[in-house]
Amino acid sequence: MGTARIARVRLVAPLSVVVMLAFAAPGCGGGGSSSSTSGTKPETWSATVCGALQTWEDDLKSGSDQLTSDIRSSRNLKSVKRKLIAFLQNAEQSTETMVGQVKAAGAPAVKDGPAIQRDLESGLTGAGTSFQRAVKQAKKLPTDNPQALTMGLATLAQKIQSELNATGQRFSNLETKYDLGDLNSAMADEPACKPFVSSSG
Repeated sequence: MGTARIARVRLVAPLSVVVMLAFAAPGCGGGGSSSSTSGTKPETWSATVCGALQTWEDDLKSGSDQLTSDIRSSRNLKSVKRKLIAFLQNAEQSTETMVGQVKAAGAPAVKDGPAIQRDLESGLTGAGTSFQRAVKQAKKLPTDNPQALTMGLATLAQKIQSELNATGQRFSNLETKYDLGDLNSAMADEPACKPFVSSSG
C-alpha cells in the first residue's frame, strides 16, 4: 500500500484575477457612452460581480489547500480519489453559484453593457464546464497503483489548468473588444474589487 506522493498539484488557476484584470486594463478611456445605457448601475454591478468572484476564489483556494493537505497526509489511494472528486464537485457547485450571482447582476448600464455581460457569463460558465468534465475524468482514475494515480492526478490538474487558462484568455480580449472605461472607474472605487484591480490611474 504505497503512499500517493503528489507533492503540490496546482488544481485551480486564479481565473477571477484574469477576469478582473481584463476590466481593469489601463488605456481604456472612459466617457463616450452614447449607446443605450439602461441596466444595472456600474457601481452596483461592480460590487455584485467582484463580490461573487471573490467568494468563488476563496472557496476554490481553501478547497484546494485542504485537498493538497489531505493528499499529502493520506496513504489510502481510494480516500485520495474520493477527496479529489469531492473537491471537484464542490468547485463545480461553487462555480455554478458564482455564475448565478453574476447573471443576477444584470448587464451594466454602460456602452455595450449587454454584450459585455454576455461574454462574461459565457466565459465563467466555461469554467464550470471544465470542473464538470474533471469530475467525470477523476472518477476513472485508478486506485490500485500509487504511481498511476499520481500521474493521473498530475495530468488532470494540467488539463483543468489549461482549460481555465483558455477561459481566462477570452477575458483578456474584452478590453480590446469593448470600451470598459466606465466600468474601470466604478471598479476602482469599489472595495470588493480591490483584490483584483491594481490602482493604475
